[in-house]
Amino acid sequence: MLDIDNIREEFPITQKSFQVYGSSEPRKLVYLDHGASTHPSRTVLNKYIDFVKNYYSNVHRGKHFLSMISTELFERVYKTIFSFISADKDENAIVLTANTTSALDMTAWFMREVEGITLVSMMEHHSNDLPHRHRSKVLHFGVKPDGTLDMDDLENKLKNNKVKLVAVTGASNVTGFLTDIYRIAKLAHENGARILIDAAQLLAHKQIDVKPNDHPEHIDFLAAAGHKAYAPFGSAFLFGPRDVLDRVQPYVPGGGTVLFVSEDDYIYASSPDRHQGGTPNIAGAIALAESLNCLSEIGMDNVRSHEIELTEYALDRLKEVPEINILGNIPASNRLGVITFNIGKLSNGLVSDILNHEAAIATRNGRFCAHPYLSYLLGRNDSDEIIANLRRGEKFDIGGAVRISFGIFNSLEEVDYVTENLKMIAEHRWKANYGDDTTYFDCKGVQLSAS
Repeated sequence: MLDIDNIREEFPITQKSFQVYGSSEPRKLVYLDHGASTHPSRTVLNKYIDFVKNYYSNVHRGKHFLSMISTELFERVYKTIFSFISADKDENAIVLTANTTSALDMTAWFMREVEGITLVSMMEHHSNDLPHRHRSKVLHFGVKPDGTLDMDDLENKLKNNKVKLVAVTGASNVTGFLTDIYRIAKLAHENGARILIDAAQLLAHKQIDVKPNDHPEHIDFLAAAGHKAYAPFGSAFLFGPRDVLDRVQPYVPGGGTVLFVSEDDYIYASSPDRHQGGTPNIAGAIALAESLNCLSEIGMDNVRSHEIELTEYALDRLKEVPEINILGNIPASNRLGVITFNIGKLSNGLVSDILNHEAAIATRNGRFCAHPYLSYLLGRNDSDEIIANLRRGEKFDIGGAVRISFGIFNSLEEVDYVTENLKMIAEHRWKANYGDDTTYFDCKGVQLSAS
């Protein structure tokens, strides 16, 4: 079990307060937007600051103390990531990138000349869909009415197409659905394909084991980022097989990617240097490794148990909110702490606005960079019409939902607090008027003219 009080003390953001409408005293922030970005702990921040203050220097570039220490700290990052995902460093490489999107696009680049199509789930974040559309022919496999993956559709399309890569999220950023990545990996390999896991949501919430390369359930490629795992922005990684990474041209050729360059020729380095052109985010990578070390020390099983407890409790409490519609019918045991919903006909933006301005509750709203999945879950079939209207330059609300997503320092008391405020909103008892420059709503959700 986690000692939540001690963990909260480790995160400075838990002490942040904001002045809210209708209250004479500031309210302590309730941060429920971990699905977008997490906050670094004191330990991670101290590691980051210590490097910048005392050892700031480029890696692999010099024989002086600062460069040698910087290089040693940087090289440890690879070892930490390999260990965290239980990976074999001899047959695989880890390429450090700026974010998950660049890691996913890098995979699409690596696989672009391999014969076959890429199968992408309808559940994906755009970052694990659009790069493949740009690099290859893409075919999508579907989801079921409860928000889970349609495994029969996946298996059918694997058997009836020449597939080179299956691209799928480890956990949905919309419903929190936990994908059976090992079953999909086995199916992919049985049909001659490799698998790419977008682990952006998964990394900080559940133990990952990519398994040995000769295992039928081995994960070929895996991408994730530090800013969703309690590290600062700007550092991420791609795990992949050396036999693929070392046979392709560098993702971005340049300094650091070569062994030697002549006037007429050049020899590229092996991975990861081959695909890490230019100076990397050294401080960010060191902080990412420190955050993974902290998670390992806490224990990923403990992290997962805490999240299941929060999610079960939240799903039960949210039943008290009038007219709430939770997207996806997925039990807490098979989802991350991600709950997406709408309340009656209220705008998702309005609900998030009220939570923020009257309760200091941080949520996310919109379509979460997963438009096809949201359209399906919302029962909307007007995507072609939306695209046509947007191409004509029209401005309008494309719809969406509100999302709460739990992290390591959230508590059951915070679940109670957000539930009571959602009940207030559902009962139209908010205090202020809300809207953008042109649209305002009163406490009954009725549109008012702009003031």
